[in-house]
Amino acid sequence: MKITSLKLHPVATPRQYGTVIAKAGGQARDVVQKSFFFLLELQTDTGLTGWGEVSDIPVDELPEDTAEFADLIRVFTMDRSPYDVQRLHHEFTEHFETGEGALARYTRCALDAAFYDLQGQAAKRPVYDLIGGAVRRKIDISWVAYIREEEELLAEEIREKVAQGFHAFKLKVGVDIELDERRVALTREIGGKSVSIKVDANEGWSVEDAPTYIERLNKYRLDGVETPVPRENPEDIAAVREQSDVLILEHVSSPEFGLALLQANAVDVFNISVPGCGGIWPARQIVSLAEGAGLGILIGSTVELGPGSLGQLHLASTVRNLTLPSDLIGPGMYVDDVLKTRLTYDKGQLAVPSAPGLGCEVDPAKLRRLAF
Repeated sequence: MKITSLKLHPVATPRQYGTVIAKAGGQARDVVQKSFFFLLELQTDTGLTGWGEVSDIPVDELPEDTAEFADLIRVFTMDRSPYDVQRLHHEFTEHFETGEGALARYTRCALDAAFYDLQGQAAKRPVYDLIGGAVRRKIDISWVAYIREEEELLAEEIREKVAQGFHAFKLKVGVDIELDERRVALTREIGGKSVSIKVDANEGWSVEDAPTYIERLNKYRLDGVETPVPRENPEDIAAVREQSDVLILEHVSSPEFGLALLQANAVDVFNISVPGCGGIWPARQIVSLAEGAGLGILIGSTVELGPGSLGQLHLASTVRNLTLPSDLIGPGMYVDDVLKTRLTYDKGQLAVPSAPGLGCEVDPAKLRRLAF
């Protein structure tokens, strides 16, 4: 089986509301109203079509010339076997040896997903069977609530999600501790004693302030604190962990960073996402690292559309030590999607499809309607 053609489909869709997170130093980042994607379509000489998603591309990294971008990707696909996943990653990272930006990493993820999609279709098996087999077929999801100063908007959002069956929430914090505490208290009040609450400061706190802030917010029984301080120095994260009674979570996108966190004894849980790691294959390697170290895992997110969410679900289904609900809110956050049938939540869970490959049925009409 050889890849014979590649098509790129640029699409964009608004979020349900403008989203805000913190950044290092405690300031708020710009509001995100709309997200931009490329859907990657690979066809083979056997008549199969594989799909991958370049997820939520930062606006400042959007290619100026889509045709030129497609030509770059063809170097890693045309006349290649979709079974050559390891070769794909090696050559792609060699090409970007000075360092991948978000666009390059998410593109590598899209290629990886499309390769696995083709493999699964050829074998007539779901992707999870190619990476070890599923240990669960439903994934618990933590609804992510972004920073919103209007507390009634948050209250409305949490009430709606509780009514839909969500039992876990992640609150973006890190800009204003007074607002953070009110929002965490409100979520506990509406959700009740049983809901899981974690917070994500997105590097917004200092090493000096983080332990005090965590203790303050833990009055409302936190299940985890993600990225409390800037990530460059694992020793800083470890210093916060030493003073905290709450699980410390951190994004891990490479084995090297994962090992650095382990050596510093800095975290309790790895946040692992397929786009963040550059694909299913490297993500599964980092899962194995966490499992070997006895750490917990949750599946993070760049807020993917349906195709990207499917890749995340296949990975999640193979992870034995999913410690906390995962952050796959893309199917509920975007106004529209490209799948023929959108992924839907059932009691705060997403089901893992059992169809061959990723189980990805893209609607051509939606590709045209959402094109940018």
